[in-house]
Amino acid sequence: MIQEQKKSAYVNEMFSKIAGKYDLLNNLMTFSNHNKWKNSLIKLALQENPNPELALDICTGTADLAIILNKYSPHTKIQCIDNCNEMLKIAQNKIDSKKYKNIIFNLMDSERLTFDEASFDLVTVGFGIRNLVNKEKCIKDVFNLLKKNGVFACIDLGHPVNHLWQKLYYCYFFKVVPGLGTMFARNKEAYTYLPNSLQTWYKQEEFKELILKSGFNKCYFKNIFGGIIAIHIAVKL
Repeated sequence: MIQEQKKSAYVNEMFSKIAGKYDLLNNLMTFSNHNKWKNSLIKLALQENPNPELALDICTGTADLAIILNKYSPHTKIQCIDNCNEMLKIAQNKIDSKKYKNIIFNLMDSERLTFDEASFDLVTVGFGIRNLVNKEKCIKDVFNLLKKNGVFACIDLGHPVNHLWQKLYYCYFFKVVPGLGTMFARNKEAYTYLPNSLQTWYKQEEFKELILKSGFNKCYFKNIFGGIIAIHIAVKL
C-alpha cells in the first residue's frame, strides 16, 4: 500500500512539473497527430452511443478529449477529473478561452471515483490508465459508473505487431523522446518514465480481455500506425 502511494505521488509530481509543456511535447512527439487519433476515439464512441447526456473524462490532463467530444456532441455535459492540479489549471484556461459552459473540472483521483453508480452514458480516457497503480479497479469502477448501453472509450500506447516496426518504434520512444523532454520541458526523467511505462502496459488483446472481465459485454480495439497507438471501445449492454 505504501509502495502504491509512493508511485501515485511520484506520477502526480512528475505531471505537475511538465504541465506547462505537456501540449507542446505531445505535438512534437506525435508530429501533431495525437488530436487526429483522439478525434477517431470520440467518433467511434459516438457510433456506439450517439447522444450521451452525461460524460466523464478521467485522467483528463489538459482536456483534449473533452474539447473534441464537445465539438461532435455539444449538448453533452462533460465532467473532467484529474489528480494533478497544475494540469487542471491549464485545462480550465483552455475551456474558459473557448467559453464552453458544459465542461466542468474536479480535482479527483481516478482510482477513487466518488460518483453514483449508473450515472454516465460515456466514460473516456486518453493516455491515462497506464499511469494508474490499480488499473483493474479503475476499469471495474468505470463499468459501475456507466448506465445500460454506456460506452467506455480509451486511447493509449500500444504494442506494434510487426517486429521491424516495433524495433523502430522502441528506438524512437526510448532514445528520441527523452531527448525531446530534456530539450523542451527541461525534464528528462518524465520523458524517460513515459517509454518505461510501456514495458508493463498491456498488449492490445490483453487489455481487451481485462475490460471484458470487468463486466463489459462488448469490446474491440483499433490499431493506429501499426499498433503504436490503440483505441479500445467497450459497451455495457
